[in-house]
Amino acid sequence: MYMIRQVKRADLPECVKVIRTSFQTVADEFGFTEENAPRFTAFATTKERLMWQMDNEHRLMYLDEEDGRICGYYSLRLNGDGTCELGSLSVLPEYRHRRIGSALLKHSMQMAREQNCGEMKLSIVEENTVLRKWYERNGAVHTGTEKFDFFPFTCGYMEIDLERANGAQVSVHYATEADRAFWFSLDRHLSEAEFDRKVRDQMGYVLTLDDQPIAVLRYSLFWDSIPFCTLLYVRKEKQRQGYGQILMEYWEKDMRARGYGLVLTSTQEDEEAQHFYRAVGYRDCGELNLPFPGHEQPRELILGKAL
Repeated sequence: MYMIRQVKRADLPECVKVIRTSFQTVADEFGFTEENAPRFTAFATTKERLMWQMDNEHRLMYLDEEDGRICGYYSLRLNGDGTCELGSLSVLPEYRHRRIGSALLKHSMQMAREQNCGEMKLSIVEENTVLRKWYERNGAVHTGTEKFDFFPFTCGYMEIDLERANGAQVSVHYATEADRAFWFSLDRHLSEAEFDRKVRDQMGYVLTLDDQPIAVLRYSLFWDSIPFCTLLYVRKEKQRQGYGQILMEYWEKDMRARGYGLVLTSTQEDEEAQHFYRAVGYRDCGELNLPFPGHEQPRELILGKAL
């Protein structure tokens, strides 16, 4: 449940902390500092600046509150010509991968429509390709770049057509008998009997895009007590578009709701999946070697994530 509400003046100091902390992870990743990028959001955001935006630009400001803590923020500047600018969409690092950013973006688009805006503009660090792809999955189109002397990075510009941005509908459900044919078109390792058990015990998931299945995930219990993702697969033509992350996040949320505090997964050391898992918060925690005749394979990396 996302608790998105309008920012009050008393919230501004905490909103500053959320913005600066959120953008600091970008600064750390790309080597921005207060010396080489003093105007970057992580360093330039202050209470006085937000107050000026509230009082003089009359920006719409909203925050997300989880468990009584402000953990997300965005602002909208209305340009008066049917367009608006999205500013400082932020989520605290420890609250990421819970779809809070998606909820805030969706909320901002709805607020913009209610102000009769047909187009939303935004800017990003162009080198941050992960963020660019995330916005593209949510309906944004890249429109250009610009280089400034006072930034050690390239500014990228994007736009969202608010009349078309309702976009594709993504949903996840437990695998059912009706998914059998699709499941086995992707999963060549599971037996028919094991599929039946996954359906019975709700240990398999299917992600759909506009009601068409495109990805599957299944898990088992390691030591009969720790959820272990044994397969995550997205149809080839839909890979690298964020659907794997959506499915993983859905599974993690479900495991958290079932009372688990840790999840595991694995991948061979020669596979690209290890980079994906680390990018969504998993840490290396072990390995498996199989030197037995007929069962040899590259080293299996074990990765885990605390929920």
